[in-house]
Amino acid sequence: MQQIVLFLDIDGVINVRGLYLSELIGCYQRFDLYACPVPLARQFMQALDRSESIKPFWMSKGWRKHATLWNQWAQTRSWRVAYPISFVQMRDVMAQNRGFLLDEIEDSKTLAAIWHSRNATQVVWIEDGFPDSALAWAKRDSRVTLISTLHNSEPTQVGINAGNIDKILAALNLKLD
Repeated sequence: MQQIVLFLDIDGVINVRGLYLSELIGCYQRFDLYACPVPLARQFMQALDRSESIKPFWMSKGWRKHATLWNQWAQTRSWRVAYPISFVQMRDVMAQNRGFLLDEIEDSKTLAAIWHSRNATQVVWIEDGFPDSALAWAKRDSRVTLISTLHNSEPTQVGINAGNIDKILAALNLKLD
């Protein structure tokens, strides 16, 4: 069975402040953490977790290792956190992609995605807009599908929603219950 490596951002994808009601996501160091999950977030995450062909990774600059609080909230297994990667891993990716990635800070999420997808047969990355390095990577690597949850024509329609869920499900060969 072909495995899809999925990189899933949080803010702007499954968490959209100001558009949805705030909910308690979990606790960190005795502090309650609140977020604004999109209506499809829990159902989508549970479908990902049930899939045997999808290997999900969190790819969030804001949540980093605390991204797994979303797994607790959605009642799924904890997924690996793909970002950030170590300095050694970053240098390794940069050395293997000389002339392609230039800046370890600007391109850090792309570097992490490349690192974690080294042996993948298919890669899907869901993000609220991509840096030029990610767009260039997808253009030169046929395994990579980038799905942006930004909607240029309607800025208030951000995140996973009815307007983009079909495209996301098709890329992942996934069905929601």
